[in-house]
Amino acid sequence: MTGHLAQGWRVRYWPWLVLALAVIPAPWYVLDFESDIDPEFPRVVRPTYNALPPPAYRFAEAGDTIDHSAVYIASAALVLSAWGVLRGRSRRAWLAALALSIAGFWHAATPGPLVDGWHGLGWRTLLNPAAPAELRLVLGLAAVALLALFSYGLLGIDLRRGWSAAKVRGIGGLLVVAAALVILRQVPWIDREPIGFWPRWAFVWGLLAWALALVRVVPAAPPGWSRTGIVTIMIAASLALDFAGRGLFWYQRPLARLREVVPGRIYISAMPTYRGLELAQQRHHFRTIINLFPEHTAERSPRLPEELQFVRDHGLAYVSNEPTDDPTGEDFIAKTLEIAQDPSAWPILVHCHASMDRSPAWMGLYRFHVQGWPLADAIREIEVHRGLRPKASVTLLYNRMVPRLEPGRSATDPTAARLRECAVGVVDPVTVLAARNRVAKGLPDSSQTPAPARR
Repeated sequence: MTGHLAQGWRVRYWPWLVLALAVIPAPWYVLDFESDIDPEFPRVVRPTYNALPPPAYRFAEAGDTIDHSAVYIASAALVLSAWGVLRGRSRRAWLAALALSIAGFWHAATPGPLVDGWHGLGWRTLLNPAAPAELRLVLGLAAVALLALFSYGLLGIDLRRGWSAAKVRGIGGLLVVAAALVILRQVPWIDREPIGFWPRWAFVWGLLAWALALVRVVPAAPPGWSRTGIVTIMIAASLALDFAGRGLFWYQRPLARLREVVPGRIYISAMPTYRGLELAQQRHHFRTIINLFPEHTAERSPRLPEELQFVRDHGLAYVSNEPTDDPTGEDFIAKTLEIAQDPSAWPILVHCHASMDRSPAWMGLYRFHVQGWPLADAIREIEVHRGLRPKASVTLLYNRMVPRLEPGRSATDPTAARLRECAVGVVDPVTVLAARNRVAKGLPDSSQTPAPARR
């Protein structure tokens, strides 16, 4: 008898254990700071300028890890609902469940707001007057169709009796939690630092509670059918839907890590593809592309030919980091910052390979030099975009470039002084290279700061 009761307890409460385990990553990401040691320059101190660990801020962005988890869970719920429509006794109830699962999948696959300034394809686009009227009409019709399917599924169902049956089958609490968390995702008052983090987690947990409830009541395979085969088909269908959801992610952000730095003027991203540039160009109308990566090196991107072809096909200006007598790259950085201030070059796409080091570092210099941000605010934004502390090489780069670009502000900015302290006793190989280059040209080996770039 005791063993039977223990088994019944496990059957009834295992979904809650799964849900509780799913909650753990959220507080972990806002409490656990990654190591501040950079193997390349282990003696360079790497302070953090955000109140919370950088990954928490990056995960809060639309289309990142949390939203990918939501898409996969929503895909599983959609497959379970479809199976219920095919094999369940209460077809009407399963149709209502299917409508809810489709709505959850669409909301998971179209998160917003996006960080590149585009309106996206989520339900909030219906209320966005800047979105095309045709798109708003299509989204509105889709919403009406889902509402009609949900309403049809509920017609003729005794809700009180259905709720009693749900409690008997052990899913009443899961349904309440799922509804509360999905609704909570939409309200603004839980959206505390980092912005977008907790609402996205609430939606993941709500979808998971919904999927677990469906698992508890999903119809069994008919006699003679292979249970393993059915499960395999369901998993394959879930993965296919997950792949479709990731396609919607790509359509909304066709360039990896695309971020709007200055609306209508400056954008950064990872290495683009031709197809990605085609979509992004329709939305942002780039005139200039700046490639920060030295593509003449062995690490040249295999996507470079696509980018160059796109530039030729669309007549864009292209600025690249080609071999010059500037081995440190400092003149190139100063040049690109000058271009970024030229209205005839706007809008500009600035990119490297992954938009993890060069592009965000460039963005920080733009914020400091062109827009006059305090250096601490610029580095704080870099951490948010990168999802990690800036590499030690960025500290060394800033120690070289900040005095060159802004000698006056560099002398008074407390963060500039702190970065110099962080690198005390560390030999900057770029500075050594610059000195050797000067000697090779017959110039005196000087450590004097170069003249600031013209504003």
